[in-house]
Amino acid sequence: MDKEIFKSEYKKIFDCVCENMQTLDKYFESYFLIKVKEDKKNQILPILNEFLSQKGKRIRSMLVFLLTKALGKEITDCHYKLALCDELIHNATLIHDDIIDCSLYRRGQKTLNFDYDSKLAVLAGDYLLCEVLKILASFADERIRNIHSNTMSDLIKGELCQYFNRFKILSIEEYIEKSKNKTAKLFEAGVLSSSYLNGCTDNEIKSLTGFALNFGIAFQIQNDLDNFENPQKINEDIENGDYGAPLIFFAQEKYGENVSFLNNIKQALKQLKNTDAIEKTKQLKISYINSAIENISFLEDNLYKTALIDLCKLYKE
Repeated sequence: MDKEIFKSEYKKIFDCVCENMQTLDKYFESYFLIKVKEDKKNQILPILNEFLSQKGKRIRSMLVFLLTKALGKEITDCHYKLALCDELIHNATLIHDDIIDCSLYRRGQKTLNFDYDSKLAVLAGDYLLCEVLKILASFADERIRNIHSNTMSDLIKGELCQYFNRFKILSIEEYIEKSKNKTAKLFEAGVLSSSYLNGCTDNEIKSLTGFALNFGIAFQIQNDLDNFENPQKINEDIENGDYGAPLIFFAQEKYGENVSFLNNIKQALKQLKNTDAIEKTKQLKISYINSAIENISFLEDNLYKTALIDLCKLYKE
């Protein structure tokens, strides 16, 4: 899908919870902008404030708000704190990913490891995670704290899997498991935690958890597809030995299911364009998106359910 069309359609969905997202901005300000004014000796705060001002899609927060409203529930202070936690975890992982990948740019801006150095970037990511721990400690529901501690463990497992399998061709099953841990589990943490806040039934929780995981995996697959259209990103992935779904499908098709390594990755990338590896990757993504849509079929028809389905369809294109 054309990037401008995607942005336009995404904005329509975002606008359904625009007021909630604006309130979330105030929570960011209270945790960082105000602290900058109050604690002028803390030199990391203005750096983090600048980094966090470069907002991403904030899709994890949007899902928490859309699902809560689709259930007919009110957004509370706990929902905002939950959304803030998940955004801070996400941003901390981005900072650490940029260090691992030696990335120079993030969201069109220089990365912290490029603008400063890796030592400061590590500390900046760690600082955000410390703030998350403080916020999580304020939740009375122990389940929410446990969910996020398990999620952090899963995120690290995903990164470790990626590190120890550099330059290897994984099976699709291994790739999905890595994607689940690296990406989908944080989607699950927000949705599952908000399900407890919303007083959902066991069946509702099961369906919403399935939605989060399926959507999160599809989100990661789409990220792989986007990287293949971005010379800078795909070269970065190749140099780091991180091979996405299209390259896995290509290797399996050309060399069989038991292939472990490719000798000439750059040549493989050229050959890949003449195969159906990209199409297979798109179909894999669509299968997870279809499952995500099915997961929320139990919701009553309303504006917010429609927005959720539209969001899924946006990633289905």
